[in-house]
This record gives sequence, structure tokens and C-alpha cells, in this order.
Amino acid sequence: MPDLHVLEEYLSRHDRFIISTHESPDGDGLGAEIAFRELLLHLGKEAIILNSDATPEKFLFVDQENEVNVFSKGCEIPDNLAEYAVFVLDTNDFENIGSVHPIIKDLDLLIIDHHEVNESRGSSRGHYIAVDASSTSEIIYTLMRHFGAEPSRKAAQAIYTGILYDTGSFRYPKTSPATFRAIADLVERGANPFNIYEQVYENNSLASFELRALMLASMEKYFDGRLILMRLTPEMLKESGASFSEGELNINLPHTVKGVVASILVKQDIGGPIKVSMRTKGDYDVAKIAMANGGGGHKNAAGYKSKLSLDETCRKVLQEMQHFFIL
Repeated sequence: MPDLHVLEEYLSRHDRFIISTHESPDGDGLGAEIAFRELLLHLGKEAIILNSDATPEKFLFVDQENEVNVFSKGCEIPDNLAEYAVFVLDTNDFENIGSVHPIIKDLDLLIIDHHEVNESRGSSRGHYIAVDASSTSEIIYTLMRHFGAEPSRKAAQAIYTGILYDTGSFRYPKTSPATFRAIADLVERGANPFNIYEQVYENNSLASFELRALMLASMEKYFDGRLILMRLTPEMLKESGASFSEGELNINLPHTVKGVVASILVKQDIGGPIKVSMRTKGDYDVAKIAMANGGGGHKNAAGYKSKLSLDETCRKVLQEMQHFFIL
């Protein structure tokens, strides 16, 4: 784990905090936020969760007490905002939190994350990074135990959800013995593995199924089928009626095919920027590609935003990844 002194010193300097996570919040970001707010309250602090995007429907069960506030023009911002500091969870790029960034960008900041630090971005004024952790939710679990906070059933469910999501159901490389020890404790505290899995993976809308078909129809094979590229476009979202977050999960589908070691998803929400997601198996390090383009992530799962058109972005990322396959 990183140097706890950085976190402890930051906590000692502030009493009020805003907690946020990346755009299009996922199970790990949301689970970490819910549990971390519980930790801050345990430490006698005030804490508000404020995200730029709404919580995807499949993760609403994590926020049963409606603790997650979504920023909008009508959203109430504390009158004493200048007295708050900021924790950003599950992204090492402060600007990646979306529309709330301009409102809180001048406040004191500490990032808690498990992705590789992209030093070229220069966005981390302070950070607590544990790159060996399976998820940000696992980091929060470790911090709760360090500070003597016993996770409630609510926090146990949130952390379990975050770990389940970010480990791909406990199969990604950063899943460690410490991960399973945490999971055992969380189950003892009330997290229900069956119910959480059902909510996250077996609670999709019919529209999301239709979107999956459109995305699979866009599939392109490269390098003898070892790399698969798919698209997620605004037109597909309009035709299917599905949400952007439902489509994003389909990047993992190609890896169920024998021989596929890399998948690319070039995606764009309605009215949003073009983004690239990359997934690989083995020693194919896509984090370096992502960081070279101002993004970030893990060795085998990373992404970035593109200023090019969707088709140009597809050509560019294929060119960037071809060195994995052409010696």
C-alpha cells in the first residue's frame, strides 16, 4: 500500500469533503464512494458524494439511501464550497470527473486510485495510488480496517460490488489472496454474492440486448482473428434505446472467443466525446498506449479520449496496437 502519511495528513487539514468519481460511473467507482463516505463519517468528517453522470440503473441497488448526488444546473451546491476539499476515486485524471470539474477544480484535491499514474497529465495535485490493488473498492476496504471502521452491511455490499465488477468476477490478474480475504469478510458482514451478481450481470434491459447485436454486427477481425474491433455509436443507442453504460460492457465479449487476445471498443455517447477502450490478455500493455494519448488504466485494460472522428480513431488505435502482432 502507498504511504498512509499522505492520506492522514490530508484528512487532518480538512473537515468537509466532496467525493466524486469518473464520468459514466461504474460499480467500482460507486461502491468506493458509498463505502468511503461511511469511513469519513466514522472519522467525524462531513462528506457529500457529487458525480457528473447519473448512476446506471443496474447499480442503483448500491445506493439505497440516495447518497449519490448528480450534478446539474439545478443541483444544490454548498454555500460554503470554499471550505470543502475533494476526494476523487477510481480515476487518476481530475478532469475525467466530467461536468462537475469546473465547479470544484480549485479546491484542495487528493486522488485515491489503483490505475497507473499518468505523470504527463499533471492532474494529480495529491494522490494515494495502490496499483497492485484489484480495485479502488478494495483500497477503501483496507483503509476502513486501518482506521478502525467496521464496514456496515451497506458498505460491505458496496465494496463487494466494486471488487466483483473491477475483477471481472474475480478473474483479472490483480485478483489476489488479499482480495479473497476481503471478500470473505464482506460476505460475513452481509454482502450477498448471488444477489449482487444478479443485479450487476443478470439485470440487463431488452434494449441492451438489441444494442449488443448492433455492436457485434460492427465487429472487425484483424491479425488472424487475434484482435477484434467493435463500435458503439450514437446511432446504435438511438436505434436500440439502450444506455451508453450498457454498451460499454460489451468490450469483454471478444475475450470469450478462443484465440482472441485483444479487443478494442471505439465508442461515443449521444452528444459526448469519442473514447477508446482496450482490453488484452498476457503481456500486451495497453496502458502505455492510453497514457501516450492522455488517458490511463491498467496493463490489460485502458482507454483514452480522441479528438479525431470515429473512423479516424479506429484507424489510429489499430495502428497503435499493431506492434503487438507484427514483429
